[in-house]
Amino acid sequence: MRGMGMERSLGGYGRTFGLQRQEMGGPDRPPVKVDRARLGRVARYFAPYWPQWIVIFLCIAATAGLGVLPPLCVRGILDHAIPDKDMRLLYLLVGAIVGLNIVTGLIGVLQNWVNARVGQGIMFDLRNHLYGHLQKQSLGFYTRTRAGEIVSRLNNDVGAVHGVATGTVVSIVSNLMTLVATVTVIFSMNASLAALAVVVVPAFYLPTRIVGKVRRRLSSETQAVQADLVAFMEERLNIGGIMLSKLFGQSRADAQTFRERNRQVMDLTVKQAMAGRWLFMCLSVISVAGPALIYLFGGRLAIGGEISIGTIIAFAAYLSNLYRPIGQLANVYVDIQGGLAVFERIFEYLDTTPEVEDRPDALVLGSTRGHLRLEHVSFSYPVRRRPSAAPEKEEPTSESTESSARLALDDVSFEVQPGQRVALVGPSGAGKTTITYLLPRFYDPTAGRILLDGHDLRDIQQDSLRAHMAAVTQDTFLFHATIRENLLYARPDASDEAITMAARAANIHDFIMDLPEGYDTVVGSRGFRLSGGEKQRVAIARALLKDPRILILDEATSNLDATSEYLIQEALEKLLQGRTSIIIAHRLSTILNADQIVVMDRGKVVEIGAHADLVDAGGLYAKLYRQQFSRVVEQARLSADPQGGNRRR
Repeated sequence: MRGMGMERSLGGYGRTFGLQRQEMGGPDRPPVKVDRARLGRVARYFAPYWPQWIVIFLCIAATAGLGVLPPLCVRGILDHAIPDKDMRLLYLLVGAIVGLNIVTGLIGVLQNWVNARVGQGIMFDLRNHLYGHLQKQSLGFYTRTRAGEIVSRLNNDVGAVHGVATGTVVSIVSNLMTLVATVTVIFSMNASLAALAVVVVPAFYLPTRIVGKVRRRLSSETQAVQADLVAFMEERLNIGGIMLSKLFGQSRADAQTFRERNRQVMDLTVKQAMAGRWLFMCLSVISVAGPALIYLFGGRLAIGGEISIGTIIAFAAYLSNLYRPIGQLANVYVDIQGGLAVFERIFEYLDTTPEVEDRPDALVLGSTRGHLRLEHVSFSYPVRRRPSAAPEKEEPTSESTESSARLALDDVSFEVQPGQRVALVGPSGAGKTTITYLLPRFYDPTAGRILLDGHDLRDIQQDSLRAHMAAVTQDTFLFHATIRENLLYARPDASDEAITMAARAANIHDFIMDLPEGYDTVVGSRGFRLSGGEKQRVAIARALLKDPRILILDEATSNLDATSEYLIQEALEKLLQGRTSIIIAHRLSTILNADQIVVMDRGKVVEIGAHADLVDAGGLYAKLYRQQFSRVVEQARLSADPQGGNRRR
């Protein structure tokens, strides 16, 4: 029968997070333009450190000023101290050369220390800002974006900001000051030789600009490929990915894919290195031409008695201070573009507006009775393209065969009284899970409204709303931390006594105490060191510790052994007592114990009522009940009546 079986299991929990309705992918990233708005936005992260920047610029100015003095000392030695046999002047000038280098080195140490503090400070601020902003993103953002991509932005891209702060900015200022100081000195020494030295400048500029563009392109490609490689490793090198790889025999194929992507990184890195080497070769050749011209024409002037030998030597020494900053400044536009490209990737996340935001006058919910009412609620998952997120290729699910425009919820209305248990049942894709996403405001309704104690959820501050809610799902998530830390995540100020009481109520305390390290046992990635039933009971203890007024529950236990199922059901019964509960029901006992059953199909509420009434009505619920539970009821009846069972056999 179409649509029955596993696909239409009673209360089946489709953990797709709306992913089947998300449109993935995006165009290639366009080049970043250097404009005042972008520069101003970047400057706002540099501005808080203006006192340190003043120190850095003073250090640069001092280094540039002192850097032009050693060649003058050399000229003094060659032109005056040696010819005049003035030992006092010789000692003074040689001492000055050594002293200037010591002072310059000390200033450099101070500059580097302040520089590092500024760079790390900007990274600290930016990473905190980005992490805080990512925390505000709605659930849809994380269904569209791979975890590896997010980690890459927080680590690699924010890390690259340090290079922009301590490298690009300082390099530009340092080179400009060195260039100004050097040009001023050489023109004051001899205008003709200075003009000759400047003539060679275009020969440094052109290859630097050309190779700089090539290296920027290669750098951008390398960054993208590295992000893709990190995302691949993030997916494959975890418990779930490794298990899937082994179970489906894809280890060799994954290794080959990794090898190919790793080779791309290697090839691009080699190309970057070679591009730099070609530039170095060109500049090395040109750097010889400059001094050669100075020696040629300067030598002629010296032979004619127009200048001294010391002036020629000093000029040759100044050429490195002239050509090096010009060569680096030739690529300044590309450097600025590269720096902006790093910030642009970060700003792309910072500019992503959460789909769910608090209103300026949002109500802070101090307490709640737990009275919920859905009024004509409709919802469709948002479809947004994100150009930079490297999306996963999703296989279509049973729900994705429908048009992406189909409403996940269509005019849904029902009410939950305080302390009432409501079971959501229906085939997979009916919209049950979507309701559990709307209640804690992971998403907001497209139309209609959800009320809590008479307040529209959109008028309530998200954090204060969720403070009164907890969820226990079949797909339990635990952090790679101790059991104690996982429990305290629900209530950080909980005492050891409260933790123990919650664990006892969840039937997990005795098991924890049998572990070698008790509550300080590390559960492993996603709680992998625990069985499914043990993870479920830890999750129940976590919810009990929070003591929520409203509970969202997916109480599926079909994949657990009988003992674990019994312990969990007993713990769940304690958890449900006195709370408003929305339960995606999988078990007949849960459905029978519910105060109200809401039957859903294709995003609509098709039936509401008690079990007996819905069975008598002969609708969808009765159909699903007969298919899945009539055999269970019959077996239970036969077990209670052995003679009847024998007659039947």
